[in-house]
Amino acid sequence: MFYLFMGFAVVWLLVTLYLIYLGLRQRRVEAEITSLQEEIAAKRS
Repeated sequence: MFYLFMGFAVVWLLVTLYLIYLGLRQRRVEAEITSLQEEIAAKRS
């Protein structure tokens, strides 16, 4: 029964870490998009 619990805990740990990674990556992409939009707006002015 202990191994079943440990396997379950490891799977949830991996899922949590992956979601954190995706969140950080999304923030980076959003910051890049904002930067590009500002650059485009500056060139149009």
